[in-house]
Amino acid sequence: MEIFLVPSGRHRYELYCEAEDNPAPRDPGTRSGWRRRLAQRFHEGLAALEAYRRQRLSRVAVAGSRTRPQRVRDRALGWLAERIAEQRLLWLLRNETTVTARHPDDCPARDAERFVRDALRHDGRRHLAWMTIDAIVYLASLPLTPIPGPNVLALYFSFRAIGHLLSWMGARHGLQRVRWEFVACAPLTELRRLASLAPADRTALARDVASRLALRHLDVFVERMSLAGP
Repeated sequence: MEIFLVPSGRHRYELYCEAEDNPAPRDPGTRSGWRRRLAQRFHEGLAALEAYRRQRLSRVAVAGSRTRPQRVRDRALGWLAERIAEQRLLWLLRNETTVTARHPDDCPARDAERFVRDALRHDGRRHLAWMTIDAIVYLASLPLTPIPGPNVLALYFSFRAIGHLLSWMGARHGLQRVRWEFVACAPLTELRRLASLAPADRTALARDVASRLALRHLDVFVERMSLAGP
């Protein structure tokens, strides 16, 4: 597995990796008990959300025929579908033993390692906290189940809770069991100029670097970084 430290400032980075849109789960025979059931349920929900994302454009075309609760539901599920990509790196870490981290060549390997470990510790704490909150809201939403139609709140918060749990497990695994290899990468250094560029030039640079590193969606990730701000 490879990850990339994308510079978002002089001494700040964002971790980035690319994965298949529908990563297949490992052989369920290698899992047991609650982990097997958890993984199966999560991947079923993931497949449903990916299918939902593919249908969004057609739903927008008939937006006028939807009720307000339907529009609220669609926005919530659409937001959740778009957040999936942001947690995949941690989900993938759960099954890795060796990871190569490519960093700008003006960043020493020891600094890159310190950043990665600090990021994993921070993400682990954050996902653990959100998992607890979402699990509590999920339990509180269970009394709504007898109401006709799908229990959107239960679906939403159960999926979020499972996603945060798997992210927390990935962060912990990355800190405790993964062997990290740090490799300097000159094209990443060029991305330090992004903050000083106009939007069109920023996109052009991101696409050029993405092409040289064989990354398909780096330009989209860079755009999200710019919208998020410092």
